[in-house]
Amino acid sequence: MKKGNENRTSIILDVEMRQKKAKIIQAFLVIFFIIVSMAFFLPILWMMISSFKGTQEFMQVPPTLLPEHFDLGKIGRVWAKGKLSRTYLVTFVMVAGDVAFSLFCCGLGGYVLSRLKPAGTKAALAVVLWSMMMPSNLGMVPLFINLTNGIFGISMMDTYLPLWIMQGGNAFNTLLFKSFFDGISKTYLEAARVDGGSELTIFWKIIMPLSKPVFMSVAIFTVVGGWGSFLWPSLILKNEELHPIGLALLNMEKTLPIDEYLMLLIFAIVPPILFFILFQKYIMEGVSVGGIKG
Repeated sequence: MKKGNENRTSIILDVEMRQKKAKIIQAFLVIFFIIVSMAFFLPILWMMISSFKGTQEFMQVPPTLLPEHFDLGKIGRVWAKGKLSRTYLVTFVMVAGDVAFSLFCCGLGGYVLSRLKPAGTKAALAVVLWSMMMPSNLGMVPLFINLTNGIFGISMMDTYLPLWIMQGGNAFNTLLFKSFFDGISKTYLEAARVDGGSELTIFWKIIMPLSKPVFMSVAIFTVVGGWGSFLWPSLILKNEELHPIGLALLNMEKTLPIDEYLMLLIFAIVPPILFFILFQKYIMEGVSVGGIKG
C-alpha cells in the first residue's frame, strides 16, 4: 500500500474513485463542465449557422433555426469584399513579430533571472512582479506620448515595432520562462561552460531544446493574444493598409450587411481556435511542468 501511495499521480486514489459517492460527484462535474462548455460554444455555432442566412431571413420574426438555403458562394464574396487576403497577411506579419520578440526577449530575460543571476536580480524580479500587479492603463498615456514623439528621434507610428517591443517585455512570459528554467539541471550548463560555450550558445543549444514545451506555450499564448489585439494597434496604426484583423472588422462594420458581417467574424475567430486546438497539449505541458518545477 505504501508503494502505491508513492506512485500516486492524482489527489484521489483509484480505490476511492470506485466508491458510489465519488462516481456521483464525478458525473455531476462532467455534466456541469459540459453545460459551461456549451454556454461558450453555442453562440459561436449560432453565428456560423446564421452567417449563411440572407439579410431578410436573418431579420425575420420569428427567426429560423437553420437557413432555408445554404449559399456557399457567399464565402467567396465576403472574402473578396473584406479584402481578407491582405488583412490575413498583415496580421500574420504582426503576429510573427510578436512571437519572435516574445520568445527571444522573454526567454533571455527568464534565463538571466533563473541562471545568470547578476547583481540586482532580486530587485529586477521584484520590478517584474510589480509590473504585473500595476494596472495596465497606468502606463498607457506616457508610453503613447513617447511613441508619438519618437524614441531617439525615430517615430514608431504606423509600424509594428512598438507592438513587438511590448511583447518582448511581457512580464508573465518572462516569469513563465524563469519558472521552467529553474527546473533544468545545472549539470548541462556547467558542462557547456567547461567546453568554452558562451551564455548565448548555452541558451541556444541547451536551454531551448530542453524547454520546447514552455516555448510552445508562450508562442501559442502570443499568437492567440496578438491575433485579437485591438487597443494598441488602433492607437499606433493609422494607415488602414496595416490594420490587423481586429481593426479591419471595425472598419467594415457599417459597410456590410449583418449576415455578411457575421461570416466575416467567423473568418476572424476560426484561425486562433484551430491553432489552439492543434497545439493545446503544449500549453498544458509548459504551464504544468513549469509550475511544478518552479
